[in-house]
Amino acid sequence: MKRIALTLLAALTLFFGMAQSTRNLSSFSEVTAQEGIDVFLTKGSSESARIEADGISVDKVLTDVSGGTLKIHLEGDNHRNVDVKVYVTFVDLSALKASSAASIRVEGMVQAKGDFEISCSSAGDIKVAVKADQVEVDASSSGDVDLEVYADDIDIEVSSAGEVNISGEVRNLDGSASSSGDIDGYDLVCQDADLRASSGASIKVTVNGELTARASSGASIRYQGSPKNTNSDSSSGGSVKRS
Repeated sequence: MKRIALTLLAALTLFFGMAQSTRNLSSFSEVTAQEGIDVFLTKGSSESARIEADGISVDKVLTDVSGGTLKIHLEGDNHRNVDVKVYVTFVDLSALKASSAASIRVEGMVQAKGDFEISCSSAGDIKVAVKADQVEVDASSSGDVDLEVYADDIDIEVSSAGEVNISGEVRNLDGSASSSGDIDGYDLVCQDADLRASSGASIKVTVNGELTARASSGASIRYQGSPKNTNSDSSSGGSVKRS
């Protein structure tokens, strides 16, 4: 009987450890996530959020909307051994930002109305597929972006061990990588590309039009495809080569 009681107590503890809450949200098009929260985005007809929290009260999981930005974060400091998942329904989306080990996953292809921005830092993690006129990507401090993109123009800046894994098709790529940053883009087909790599960084792309590439200080640029014109420069141990 004692063993049964202990088993029942453990089961009840496990069951009640995961708290849930559903909230209606004001209109937003940008999402920011922080503090190790896992965010899952799905397109719908109205904005809402469902929170699942273990080790912390759902009341301390904040979903603030201000100026068209949904900010998902925790109230207070020093949160340990917590597991928070937030399932967000959006109507329109134009920007994503993840920091402090937070992650954002977007279901399906985002059809952006105009431009789209992605920012990932401090071990944040973002995975998204997007069609847009112009896309801007910034990954730093071990931030990791997994991106499928179809756009006229894309601007990628990676630094401090940030990483961007990218596929799709774009007309123009402007890419900069420094301080062990990595742009892994053999599966991204570019018409034209302007690339700069320094301080141990790495860039890999596929180009079929104009390629301008400059590598320095131990950085490397590798390219595939059939660029019609190539203008390359390397210095201080940097290298630019066809793969």
